Amino acid sequence: MKISSWVMLLICFVLVIQCDSPHFYQEQISTQNHWDKDAAVTFDFEIKDTIGKYDFYLLSRNNNEYPYSNLYLFTKMTTPNGETFSDTLQYYLAFQDGEWVGKGNSLKELYLLYRESVSLKDTGNYQLSVWHGMREENLSGIEDISLIVDKK
Repeated sequence: MKISSWVMLLICFVLVIQCDSPHFYQEQISTQNHWDKDAAVTFDFEIKDTIGKYDFYLLSRNNNEYPYSNLYLFTKMTTPNGETFSDTLQYYLAFQDGEWVGKGNSLKELYLLYRESVSLKDTGNYQLSVWHGMREENLSGIEDISLIVDKK
């Protein structure tokens, strides 16, 4: 009876370890396949350690309704002390022949490097807002955007 209890405890421990995210921060926000040009996707995360460096990724998931091969994004990062940093980014979601770059079948997933090896000087709450920069008011084909932060 004691051995089976230990085995069950070990199995539960392994499951808990495996279910834990390998990322420092990860959040997915749905655009519901119609991303309004004025609707920012906003991520809030807390930084407690300013010694390490961080990699930031945006993860896009698009379906076959997406009409373009590229995606322009506008970003605004706000630090705990109110400083803001803005970027205009362009990512290619398809090759010149029209084949999607990302992984998946009807839903393509693509990791987009946003910033690499960033040193953050302030602890506290950060906010990243992301808007699409395409010409359409309501962009179809983008299912959701995720922010992934990895600590080095």
